[in-house]
Amino acid sequence: MSLPKIDLPTYDFTIPSSGKVVKVRPFTVKEEKLLLIAIESKVASDIISSVKQVINNCIVEGDVDVDKLPFFDIDYLFIFLRAKSVGETATVSLTCNNTLEDGSTCGHNFVTEADVGNVELVKFDGVVDDIKLGPAAGVRMRYPNYSIMRKIEELPDIDKKTHIIVSSIDYIYDKKGMHSYKDYTTDELKDFVEGLTEENYKKLEAYVDRFPTIYGKIEADCPKCKFHHTVRYTEFYDFFT
Repeated sequence: MSLPKIDLPTYDFTIPSSGKVVKVRPFTVKEEKLLLIAIESKVASDIISSVKQVINNCIVEGDVDVDKLPFFDIDYLFIFLRAKSVGETATVSLTCNNTLEDGSTCGHNFVTEADVGNVELVKFDGVVDDIKLGPAAGVRMRYPNYSIMRKIEELPDIDKKTHIIVSSIDYIYDKKGMHSYKDYTTDELKDFVEGLTEENYKKLEAYVDRFPTIYGKIEADCPKCKFHHTVRYTEFYDFFT
């Protein structure tokens, strides 16, 4: 006789980029272990594949291609699933940065709780994806997917911004017509971006600097000096450490 299966609850989740509603379930203990092993490995490709696999498993109703969703959709959905699966609080470590009367810094390390279920996705107003670079030339931008953004995060800081810009290009247009990113190599697109004037580069830079961003807030008092901390956090992998 086979063992009974316990039904898992389902929740409605609204995809931020499209407004589409999907039904999801919490991830299981087996799936949580898969995530923990990947995150502890610190191998970007393992983390990317594990997060996408678990999210695919947990979407029980709705037509969604996880590989095509913008990176912030995946991050936000992952945090939502974590809150429903493991709990809405997570233990985090803080270091007190309060300046004492003698001019020194407290520096006390302590742990507190972060409210994982109360994060928010902040979108900036006035973001335009059609960026003019000249009288008849410009670039249409798009949000990179999750895999691309997580791989870029592994690059040295000096290379990140240009790679994010390159990965955000949908097509380039001029008097001769439209030029899709699909028709060019990454190196060719990188040469195009690095060949722009500083003024035009900053226009593209401003677009990626205003990507939707996930924020959480931690409020805690230092046990040693009693200083009240208000900290915004963005690194959701910390929820598993």
